[in-house]
Amino acid sequence: MRTVLFLINGFGIEAKDSYTVYSSTLMPNFDKLLNKYMFSRIESNVRNVYDGYRNMSLEITGLYNYKIYNREAENGNILKNNTLLTLQKTLNERNSKLHLLCFVDTSLDIVENLKHFLTTINKDLSKKIFLHIVLTSSNYEDYPKILDVLSKINVELNEMATIGMVMGLANILNSNKMTELNFFLKTMISEVGEKWTSFKQKLDVSYGMKQAPTIVKPFVVNNGFGIKNDDIFMVWNYDNVDLTNYIDAVRMINYGDKQNIITFFSLFPVIYKEQIPFILNHEVAKNSLATNMKGLGFKSMVICDRDEINGINYYLNGLQMINNPDISYICLDDRKYDPATIVSVINSYPQEFIIINYDINKVANIEELNDVLSKIDAVLGAIYDNTEKSSYNIVVSSIYGMHKTLNLASGEICNVDYSKVPIIYIDNFITKRDYLINEGDISALFRVCYKSIDKKYPGISLIGRKNFLYRLIFK
Repeated sequence: MRTVLFLINGFGIEAKDSYTVYSSTLMPNFDKLLNKYMFSRIESNVRNVYDGYRNMSLEITGLYNYKIYNREAENGNILKNNTLLTLQKTLNERNSKLHLLCFVDTSLDIVENLKHFLTTINKDLSKKIFLHIVLTSSNYEDYPKILDVLSKINVELNEMATIGMVMGLANILNSNKMTELNFFLKTMISEVGEKWTSFKQKLDVSYGMKQAPTIVKPFVVNNGFGIKNDDIFMVWNYDNVDLTNYIDAVRMINYGDKQNIITFFSLFPVIYKEQIPFILNHEVAKNSLATNMKGLGFKSMVICDRDEINGINYYLNGLQMINNPDISYICLDDRKYDPATIVSVINSYPQEFIIINYDINKVANIEELNDVLSKIDAVLGAIYDNTEKSSYNIVVSSIYGMHKTLNLASGEICNVDYSKVPIIYIDNFITKRDYLINEGDISALFRVCYKSIDKKYPGISLIGRKNFLYRLIFK
């Protein structure tokens, strides 16, 4: 059965203290479907479209590469890894420090990975090891989770390594050569700079200013990490990162009569003009939309904005940036709000799975939000009406609920806070009289669609049959 996944990303169930946006008048079609078909609230732990596609396609809630390290640590392969052995040998031969550039998102998995690595590399605790935290999140709302990660690192790794500095990713990427990188390197060499013994207090300030973690200026937590000419850098990265400017800058540091022999290693491959030795390599994820398409024999089409294609495509193909002939992309630009255009695309293309991707998080004020939701609702109504002519099922949902402060035209400041996200399952045969949507999160959204396309799909869907007692009580 053809299935349309209609995503209103950023939309959700309004929290208790949220400004009220949703109404049956604003979104009459959504409201009609909400009352006629199966409806439920599901969890989302992401704050952007790409992490949402990762969760839905790969059915994981963090970077896939955390799992790779865990597996290699559990089976003992890390202990035999040639790059790690080389790093260990170099560290033992030099009377130098080891600097770990730790790229931190919101996952606590990094703590266990680091603990295993540090135990392996420094069994007798004789080496000077400093952790330099690099914040990778671009969403200021992630600060509470980031603080949880840093606190856990600080407590559990305190005997193995010392946190030297904390900074945003922009300082590493060097978006402004005259400021971020130069300032960062001066601090790493001289240890002179802004100092906060409590990173919580510093990050609380950034949180209050709604400053993205990626642009946090470097600050010192503990001293003693100053770079020497023979130090070793280990880039603790789980994703690809361009270190060209940073590595070049470090290698250009002049130590007078001492030769600069600073050496770099990385956890996963990084972008640089020459290969930096890495411990683990990226893998194709075993579970993805592309894998399930092949197993169930269907093709997909994604209607989205042009700048979203690469990020979405990467996760749909299981962490591969490839041109998959079975996944098509259509960018309609301003016509994406035209009901007739969307219906025409659905009727003109043969793909069994169609994903329609809207994102309301880009709005600047409440009036614009109302306007966008009204336009999206009109498209949803046209798609539903079209099912009488072209039979298909519809799943209406959202990848994440936005948390945003928006102004009214009057100047009033409104806090829009969507907690859980909705899911409506529209199928004339699997009805809410006999079925219900179980609790779950967005990682199960694609499974709902797979089951809708092919009832033989073996995975567990959120859609379940009601028992007899339930029907008696709630009929």
